[in-house]
Amino acid sequence: MWQLSAALGVGLILLGGAFKLYYDKAEAEKGLLRSELQQAISNQAILEGEIKAQNEQLERQLAREKENLQKINDLADAARAAEKEVTDMRQTFARHNLNMLSIRKPGLIEKIINKGTVKVNEELADITDPDQLN
Repeated sequence: MWQLSAALGVGLILLGGAFKLYYDKAEAEKGLLRSELQQAISNQAILEGEIKAQNEQLERQLAREKENLQKINDLADAARAAEKEVTDMRQTFARHNLNMLSIRKPGLIEKIINKGTVKVNEELADITDPDQLN
């Protein structure tokens, strides 16, 4: 009978040792999984921050593109207006033969040219005035 008790005691000790090994192994795995989970949480926070920064950068870039496109459109409109003004002037000069007019009425042509010169000088002074430049 004591042999049976001794065998059961040895079995119980072996079973307790096996349980201790299993428990230690499970706790080590839990610790490893906790550290991996914490690393994943940290990586996710970093990734979310990077995504947010990149989205903000893209939004700023799109805003700059929109501004540039507006400026290009404004310049194109100004170029079209200048082209129209040049075309109008060419048509005006094409209708008049200034050589013949200057021979027939030199005083009139002189007045017109002097007025135009004064006007151009005033406009040139206005557009080159440093107080009005932005």
